[in-house]
Amino acid sequence: MPQYVSRQYLLLLWLILPISTVAVALFGVDAPPEQRAAQMIQLVVFMSLINLIALLIFGHFTVQLDEQTLRWHFGLLKWPSWCLLISQIQRVELCRTRWYEGKGIRLTREGMLYNAAGDGAVRIYKKDGSKIRLGSAEPEVLYAKLQARLTQLQ
Repeated sequence: MPQYVSRQYLLLLWLILPISTVAVALFGVDAPPEQRAAQMIQLVVFMSLINLIALLIFGHFTVQLDEQTLRWHFGLLKWPSWCLLISQIQRVELCRTRWYEGKGIRLTREGMLYNAAGDGAVRIYKKDGSKIRLGSAEPEVLYAKLQARLTQLQ
């Protein structure tokens, strides 16, 4: 049972996909007038299926913390997903992401970054020396919960 769950929606994706579908349907069909409507419908159906798949996979980002593990994943399909044992964490700190680091799954100079919205994150220093950053809708709460779990383990 998770002690903490945070979800961020990748709003840019939710906006760009429907707008691009409409734009391609309106301006991307080059057919004679009698075939134009049928091609537009086919294009909208095809792009809507692609959009649905993209939103199922990357539509939101979820972070879950329970007694032993920190888990995070994208989308309703929970793929891609990752898991980190609390015992593998050395320390945590609050941090910010920069606008140019983008959204989603990124390799940055500071290690992996996983986020979907906003700029609040928690930097996790692992015992193996690597670092990751997890975006959160409420990074202060995630930080406090992780810090409490780390203190309990010591």
